[in-house]
Formats: sequence, C-alpha cells, structure tokens
Amino acid sequence: MPSTAMKTFFVALALVIAAVVASPAANSNDTSDTALYHNNCDGSGFCSSAIIGNCRNAIGNVNAGATYSDQARFSVGHCYMIYATNNAGPQPISGQIIIDAANTILANCNGCGSYGTNDAGCPSCHVTLNYRS
Repeated sequence: MPSTAMKTFFVALALVIAAVVASPAANSNDTSDTALYHNNCDGSGFCSSAIIGNCRNAIGNVNAGATYSDQARFSVGHCYMIYATNNAGPQPISGQIIIDAANTILANCNGCGSYGTNDAGCPSCHVTLNYRS
C-alpha cells in the first residue's frame, strides 16, 4: 500500500500535468514573437551606408527561384551576405525569402544587420549583411 507521502506526490504531479496540458501555449499552433529570430541592426564598427551599393550587388547574386541552404554566401566587395541557420541543419529556403530579408535590412539599418527569415520550424534562420574587408 502506498504511503501518504507517495499519494500526495502523485496527486501534485497529476495537477501539474493537467495544468500544463490545459495551458494555451501547449494547445496553440501560433509562433510567438519570442520564438522568432531577434532582428537587429548590429554589425561591424565599419558598417555604414558606404557598403549599401555592394550589398545591393550581393542581393543581385541571389536567384529568387533557386533554393539555398545553411551557409549560402553572396558577398560582394565590402558587403558580407550570408543565409545561416545557427546549427539548425540545412533548412532549405527560397532565394526570394533571402532577397526579401536582405532588402528589409537595407531599408531599416545602416547597411548591416541580421533579420530572421521566419521559417516555420526554424526560429534561428536568418540573413546577415555585414562589413568585410
């Protein structure tokens, strides 16, 4: 026969499991903003609007209809451009999504930054534009 302490433990465990199963987060297909990549305009201290022309040329190297995977690079001149997954595997993605993310960086940042591609199932996937020597 189980002791009173064991009964109390199992009742408490059942209550915790029931609370977790009933929580909205456990039953939702929505992806919260906290799960998505943290967009930023960070980069080298050498970042400036001077590299934007090189970055536009790098974006021009992306084929919108092609599929790319982790570590795809499109750098030109002083603009380093990469699609990366931060160790989430290949995560194939269309060139158009890479182009869109890079253009968003140029529109919102001073030539450098990293923006998530908002892939379903890959909250760490992103495009980065940065200065390179």
